[in-house]
Amino acid sequence: MALFKKVIRTMLEHKARYMGSMLLLMISSMMFITMNMTSMNLDNMFKKFSGQNVLSDAEFSTAAAIDTAAFGRQFAAKVEVGSTADCQVKSGQTLRVFSAMSVVNIPAVQEGKLPGSSEIMLDRPFAETNGYRIGDQITVAGRKFTVSGYALLPNFIYVIKSKEEMMNNPSTFGIAVVGREDLETLPGRNRVYAIRFDDRENIKAQEASVKNALRSQGIRITSWQSTVRKVNVSYVPMEIDVLSTMSAAVPFAMLALACVLLGMLMWRTIKSETVIIGTFYAQGYRRRQLVLHYLTFPLFISITGSVLGSAFGLLLVSSELRLMLTAFPMPVYETLLNPWLVLLAVTLPVVVLCGVTWCITGRTLKTAPAVLMKGGEARGKVNFIERSLRLDRLGFNTRFKIREQVRSLSRTFFLIFGVIVATMLMLYGLTMKSSVDYMLREGISELYDFKFEYVFTSAKTGMPPAGTEQFNAAYVSLVDNEDISFYVTGVLPATKMVRLKDASGQPFQPDQTTITATLAQKLNVKAGDSVTVFDTENGKKHTFVIEKMADTYAGDFLFLPLDRFNAEFGYPADAYLGIWGREAMTFAQGEIQSTKSIDTIVAGLGKMIDQMGPMIYGLIAAAFLLGLIIIYIVTGLVVDESRTSISLMKVFGYRKKEIGRLVLDSNTLIVVLGYLIGIPALLGTAGAFFGSLTENLQVVLPVKLSALYMLFGFIIVMATYEFAKWMCRKKVARIPMSEALKAGTE
Repeated sequence: MALFKKVIRTMLEHKARYMGSMLLLMISSMMFITMNMTSMNLDNMFKKFSGQNVLSDAEFSTAAAIDTAAFGRQFAAKVEVGSTADCQVKSGQTLRVFSAMSVVNIPAVQEGKLPGSSEIMLDRPFAETNGYRIGDQITVAGRKFTVSGYALLPNFIYVIKSKEEMMNNPSTFGIAVVGREDLETLPGRNRVYAIRFDDRENIKAQEASVKNALRSQGIRITSWQSTVRKVNVSYVPMEIDVLSTMSAAVPFAMLALACVLLGMLMWRTIKSETVIIGTFYAQGYRRRQLVLHYLTFPLFISITGSVLGSAFGLLLVSSELRLMLTAFPMPVYETLLNPWLVLLAVTLPVVVLCGVTWCITGRTLKTAPAVLMKGGEARGKVNFIERSLRLDRLGFNTRFKIREQVRSLSRTFFLIFGVIVATMLMLYGLTMKSSVDYMLREGISELYDFKFEYVFTSAKTGMPPAGTEQFNAAYVSLVDNEDISFYVTGVLPATKMVRLKDASGQPFQPDQTTITATLAQKLNVKAGDSVTVFDTENGKKHTFVIEKMADTYAGDFLFLPLDRFNAEFGYPADAYLGIWGREAMTFAQGEIQSTKSIDTIVAGLGKMIDQMGPMIYGLIAAAFLLGLIIIYIVTGLVVDESRTSISLMKVFGYRKKEIGRLVLDSNTLIVVLGYLIGIPALLGTAGAFFGSLTENLQVVLPVKLSALYMLFGFIIVMATYEFAKWMCRKKVARIPMSEALKAGTE
């Protein structure tokens, strides 16, 4: 009981240190539980939705009709034909209407019922944003429907019009489901086949077999969309992967901080209590009892912090899930709670922190009791770093500050590590914003000098409409790696719509085979190398020798002169598949396959950044709190360990400001160094994350952090440091002059 009272008394005496450790553990456990539970539930929902509603492995269109029943038997797959149409509801408001399917891509009913004759199901965000309730009337492409319910589609979970828009705007775009007969009455409908293989292994190879079989039968594939590359579906597993990665990286970084902090605190506590430990030995306490006594500190902190953090994390899971389901609407079959995750979140900090303390305590208690009662082993040993530094040439103030750091390497390491983590946390959102800004400014805006892109359903010849410029394109995949796909684009050698520049910033015309820098990096090629690809539409192989490289982040493209492209891909010399223009145009029904608006792309990316605002501010606030805890604890340790020196300074007549500059400012260089190391560490981890975006979503984001954001981050870190120093000034003021006399007496 006496030893337990000492634990409470010690923790209350230095409550800031132990409360900081507890808070770090609480945040770590909370994030671990929340992120893991959320990703686990999202993964479960996605798998169940995909399985129960038969998510297709691919969707494709062909120039001629196919027998779905025979096709399904041939490839051991479920095949169903459906239709889709983009229809106008109001000016600037589009609904993508799907026919209700019963074999593949079966719609789920979130509320209401499946549509009957002249009935329609809407996605809930579109309905609620635009004021449509179940039973209301809605006019779609001039025809009235009754809203029968809210639909969820397994092949359209993330509701965006195209991958260029990035973020959904339910006020202008939504999805709907109607009966097959009703869809046949809507204009602009497209026939789409959906296929799901019974064998769930080697999906890519089975897709290739289907495409080869269609081509061998003389059936032309007009479009092919693998589900794994469809942004309306692939966003969900990508988000699950991101959450899973972050649920491992961020909480364990926090746990590492807490381990270093508590280990450092216990080392200093034991070192400062060597006389007390020796006295305990003399009074008959055994080594085992003393080890258990000092294990009480990490045990109490780790259990309290991890249990509170786990409880808060469990409370936040439902809120986090609701937030994720607003972006990725799926049926909620059940909410999973994994007790093993909770057990891990509680026991891991206990095991790690108690293990660290056990090692530190055991090492100290190996010292003979007689030596401990005299104050322990000789202190003030000069380590190899201090011996290698020639400090005699420096002034007293500089020597004092340097010695404060090199004589406590564990404290210095902890401060650097903490500032690095806080820097990465704070600048992460700003790096994404800076990267998107750079892509918009240096990529899209620099590369494209047009506003609209129109792709026709079939190739045309002759002169394009006035004020436009023709191009041709083919979607290809690497022969060696089908997962890497990109566009080969044929452009006019003297194009005015596409502006290319080399690495030195000099503009040039695409009169040779030109590859963008991002694609060259992905393929690991340079000028003079060759690339062999196959056309995903007909399977024919093509080999291109790279002649130039364009420094642009607007996408993965291989540019060819238009005449060379047409000759390579078997088109007439003056053929083109699409046009670029600076003005919006209208075309006959069924003439246009797709439309792209550069302004819409820019607006979508801008909206994504705007919606990131709360996350960015939250990360900055979290980084400020984390940095404040770490810097305050380390600065407090400096003050406590320099009590005798501070007391002597007061005896010698040093003023408060002079003492503050010597003691409190001794960590300034370490804080600055930690911030400078944190920037490249952040850019490296952000590069890995952006690389996953490129692979999953075909979005090429350069890793950029503007100087303005770096300066802003530095100001925040230094402001945190100054605030922590201000909080520690009271501790310096409370140290009496008699402290030096007591030390001399001891």
